[in-house]
Amino acid sequence: MLLSLRHLAKPAIFLALAAVLGTTGCERKEPMAERRFRILVEENTRLIAAVRAQDPNYLAAGYDETADSGEGGYSPEGMRILTAANAELRAILAGRDRARALEANKTVRAEIERQVAAIRGLEFKQPVDYQVLNRKEIKQTVAGKLSDVFSEKEFHDMTEALAALGLLPAGFPLREKYIDLLGEQIAAFYDQHTHKLYMYEDASLDNAQNRVVLAHELTHALQDQHFGLKALPLEIKTNDDRAAAASALVEGDATLVMSEYMLKNMSKQMLKDSVVSSFTQNMKQLETAPRYLREMLVFPYLRGQEFCASLFGAGDYAAVSRAYAEPPSSSAQILHPQKYLARPREEPIAIAWPDTRVRGEKPISDNCVGEMGIRILFTEWLDAATAERAAAGWRGDRYLYFAGGQALVWKTVWSSAEEAAEFFAAEQQLLAKRHASPEPRTAPGSYAADAPRTLRLRQTAAHEVILIDTAHADWLPALEALP
Repeated sequence: MLLSLRHLAKPAIFLALAAVLGTTGCERKEPMAERRFRILVEENTRLIAAVRAQDPNYLAAGYDETADSGEGGYSPEGMRILTAANAELRAILAGRDRARALEANKTVRAEIERQVAAIRGLEFKQPVDYQVLNRKEIKQTVAGKLSDVFSEKEFHDMTEALAALGLLPAGFPLREKYIDLLGEQIAAFYDQHTHKLYMYEDASLDNAQNRVVLAHELTHALQDQHFGLKALPLEIKTNDDRAAAASALVEGDATLVMSEYMLKNMSKQMLKDSVVSSFTQNMKQLETAPRYLREMLVFPYLRGQEFCASLFGAGDYAAVSRAYAEPPSSSAQILHPQKYLARPREEPIAIAWPDTRVRGEKPISDNCVGEMGIRILFTEWLDAATAERAAAGWRGDRYLYFAGGQALVWKTVWSSAEEAAEFFAAEQQLLAKRHASPEPRTAPGSYAADAPRTLRLRQTAAHEVILIDTAHADWLPALEALP
């Protein structure tokens, strides 16, 4: 049903006022300003006609159709009023277009909802709240959601720490790149905070690929209604690895359902739309992003689907549903589902530092890299085969980064002395390649360098490997004294 537009302000009255203001005779006439004013008048006439075509009663009161609203000519105040009036009218038309699009897609959405519920074995407890956004609004919404979780300072501190580890370039604009990446890739998304499903206004459901994407997002709506997505550690700030594991459960589940939906609805048109989409989708931001961002953006979907497929194989979608009560706690469990399925589960070993202050300074970042992050790190600096071998056997890690000393302390724990030695060897290679220290000192289980940065890497009898990396040598004793 169409909503009445009559309660909104009436720009034709503004036009009349603009005409009166234009007749004062005290304004200096400028040809270009006059021309812009006439264009606004003409645009206003077209917009009013378009709005009245949707609601004939709009502007019925106080509008003299025989008057020449632009007869009074240009005035700055008239220009301002006309500009505001036209913006209001465009917003009215855009809102009506979105409402019409949602109404037109209603039948298609209902069928996708029915199929998704049948595949997943869960019923929608309440209707899905759909919202339509244009591309600019999607980027604004993404930026707003990020700001709700992380402040600009937190993004800055995160970037500093990831750069110290070697996962990002120094000074990388992390927040801006996230917004660009997500704004480029999103065709639809579900927000667990507002419980709304947002769709891109140009993503017509006549396109088979867009229907597949909607099946994915509708799975998130089901997850939220049944398990409560806000209860998962998706936005935890002190353990990126745990957040990535929880995200892999959520996205892997939705990708599994999406894949089954696609198979059940496979057609020549769907194949065509998928091929066209793969060639036309703007991938510039993803292709130019650092490896760490690319890999971590894809990880929850690809690796998450493999993880959820393992759960499905052990007990259908009921096993996937049970995982929400005990979500995976590390990327190692995602990469190796047997670690999650084992009884008891192989949980990460927590690294406890009773006091994380160094020289009276608190770390600006206190976090965890995880097996997947270590794979990405060594793939970037060494090679993929070395990375996979060196990251295997991960049992836990934690790093602290201090701004004052430009100092990093990173402790990792491994399942055996052999696994620890393999990580140690890879990290030593990375440090040598990254810093090119002129006179490093090496011994079994030990690596040290004093230029261009102070570096200490050592393997302990407890299957630990500890890295200290600082720009200020006078920080070294205090960093080594961390318990």
